[in-house]
Amino acid sequence: MVGQIGCVTAFAAIAIIAIAFGIGWFLDDLMGNERRIMTIILLLASFPVTLFAMVRLSLFMLGRAQQQVEKTNHDNNKEETTP
Repeated sequence: MVGQIGCVTAFAAIAIIAIAFGIGWFLDDLMGNERRIMTIILLLASFPVTLFAMVRLSLFMLGRAQQQVEKTNHDNNKEETTP
């Protein structure tokens, strides 16, 4: 389960940074900026967003994993107590 969490958060981070890069590049082309100022600004702004998304996804997935473990333990305990 930990590997799955790492893969999902890595994919989310790459997606957020790629979207920020694409939008920044598009805005720079639209405004005619040769120095790519908007790309740099959006890339810098994407890091806190990425961190927030990674933490939220990790907590959500860990919560789901914990529920599955508790359900499995409960089912196993129920089977053991049944004569």
